[in-house]
Amino acid sequence: MFPWSPSKKKGPAATNVAVQQAVVVAREPGFGVASKCTALVTGSSGLCGARLVEMLLERGASTVIAFDVAAPDAILTQRFADIQQTTGGKIIVCSGAAGDLTSDEAVKAAFQKAPKIDACFHIGALVGPFHDRDKYMAVNYHGTVRIIDACKTFKVPKLVYSSSPSTRFTGKDVMGQREDELPMPTKWLAMYAEGKAHGEMAVSAACCDDLMTVSVAPHQIYGPHDHLFLTALLETAGNERLRIFGPGRNKISVCYVDNYCHGLLCGADALVKDSPALGQFYIVTDGEPVYFWDMLNEAILAMGFTDLNTKLHLPVWLLYSIAYIANVVGWMLNRKLKLNPFNVKMLTIHRYFSIENALRDLKYQPVVPHEKAWPSTIAWFQEHWLPAFLEKTGKTVTSSGTGTAKGGKMD
Repeated sequence: MFPWSPSKKKGPAATNVAVQQAVVVAREPGFGVASKCTALVTGSSGLCGARLVEMLLERGASTVIAFDVAAPDAILTQRFADIQQTTGGKIIVCSGAAGDLTSDEAVKAAFQKAPKIDACFHIGALVGPFHDRDKYMAVNYHGTVRIIDACKTFKVPKLVYSSSPSTRFTGKDVMGQREDELPMPTKWLAMYAEGKAHGEMAVSAACCDDLMTVSVAPHQIYGPHDHLFLTALLETAGNERLRIFGPGRNKISVCYVDNYCHGLLCGADALVKDSPALGQFYIVTDGEPVYFWDMLNEAILAMGFTDLNTKLHLPVWLLYSIAYIANVVGWMLNRKLKLNPFNVKMLTIHRYFSIENALRDLKYQPVVPHEKAWPSTIAWFQEHWLPAFLEKTGKTVTSSGTGTAKGGKMD
């Protein structure tokens, strides 16, 4: 059991255990602000937001306001019920119209759900490459400005913003640079990145003695309950439509969901007077980079799907040609197609970062090593995702669960 994991006991005894654990580790980075706090988490129905809600309670938070336009599904509702029972903490859910970042009324009402909010974690965003610019800006920029204004109005002293390394992408390889070696560009490769960049700049500009802010970004999040990154790639592989792009030797940084949430909590703890973290931007990852296609193929083999290395690699020049044609076709049909130049670039360039600054200023350290987190994630997908995929598609596999995931489930 990891040091933040709650006791499996129920009722008041479990509450006492959770409080005792929080006291023991209160001075450790990532555990200070959480202890006995009231926090507001936007994007609380997503992979990172939901896990952060849980980790806040696991680390001793008394109340978490969970704000998201998407209502918790049945699985997340049960997760929230379980963590409240286990820790004795309280979750107040604001969803649907009450969780809309584009609504002044919804944002203000959420901040009034508790007499005093100690920290706001702004994770909510419109993600993916398939929306219009106006929507990205409405949620990712103007929604962030609403959160900043609400923090000021309701005297919330700390704001941690979930940013993205894509705010620094120029299309060139990123090979171990620090954040200070990756300046903010004036033009962005994707509209999502543009909206997030404007949001980040607003958060940085808002930093002052009354509202201390920091931006913390992961790179390539993964973990149980992921419905985006690994789900999409495994579905494509399971339907025999995935090929390695180019040579397949590009390295990337990845970040397990618990490691990222820990990084956000370390960011909150670093928000103190004269901290070097004030108003700054940090990237947190699992640490050492991995070969993207090797990592993905490990999961593919574990599902019993065809080894990518046995298939013809797709030349990068051909992919770009098709992607630009798809852009034209999409424009003519007023649709956004999945294959576009940005996606080709992201799947073929090196994208790995130094976390030296986060180690130094946030006192961040990954809490789950990649060597354990990735096999555990694969094991979760074998148990929870694969049976549903096979039932939906009517497919069978010859070696389900035998691949190369050797870590078993995480304790």
